[in-house]
Amino acid sequence: MAESRAHRQLKRWTSLWLREQGYLAVGIEVADPTGRFRVDVAGWTDRDAQGSALRQLGPRTVLVECKQSRGDFFRDGDCSSGLLARRDQLLRELERHDMEPTGLFSPLGDVDETLFKDVERTARRSDRDLRRVRVELTAIERRLYRGMKFAKLRRWRGASRLLIAAPVGLIACTELPIGWGLLEVPWSVLNGQVPDGIPATEVVTLKTMPAVHQVSEAVEKRLLRNIAVANSRFVGGRGAVLGTRRDLSKKISTFAQAGTG
Repeated sequence: MAESRAHRQLKRWTSLWLREQGYLAVGIEVADPTGRFRVDVAGWTDRDAQGSALRQLGPRTVLVECKQSRGDFFRDGDCSSGLLARRDQLLRELERHDMEPTGLFSPLGDVDETLFKDVERTARRSDRDLRRVRVELTAIERRLYRGMKFAKLRRWRGASRLLIAAPVGLIACTELPIGWGLLEVPWSVLNGQVPDGIPATEVVTLKTMPAVHQVSEAVEKRLLRNIAVANSRFVGGRGAVLGTRRDLSKKISTFAQAGTG
């Protein structure tokens, strides 16, 4: 299926926004660090927005998935409203007990994942209630997002920050997977109705701040490498196809034969 203009513009404005936020390396259509997926936009930096080195916190990394339609976002659109309402009730219940949820979606049932940032707080409730909340919230997240590419990126810890970019009004903040942030771009901008040279920060809005996830140094380095590989597609002209080593060997052999003929 051919890529739509709106999706291309979402990727373009998201990448410009990341650059203006201080990300030094930004790429479009980048393989995630695990090699399982290709994400729409990725960024890496060891500087803050003012250009100062991040000596204590280490590099910042981000993966962005661009969504131009509701069908692109939900696995089960017909049931999403009821599931989201129930999820909201459970989250409010946690809030009343001073508990904060994080990364619930775990398609492989990873027993190392924890529902709460501060495990000691879970002692305030019975084990039975905690188990019920965890099981139900995880089941809801699975029904809403399982099978969607972006739903697995948090599970495999591909970056310290995860964002969804969408047209204004398409996705509500309450519909996001837990831990994800939301970037919004006006439809007028996606349709090209914007003056040349306008900064991305003037038109792109960070609607929801993403959670900060811990990722390994190896993952950070792998993502930086993948951004470099993605940007190498444009060496020799925009969209130039570099080809495989076998393709290159054939070209060299053909050139050599032509020179001796």
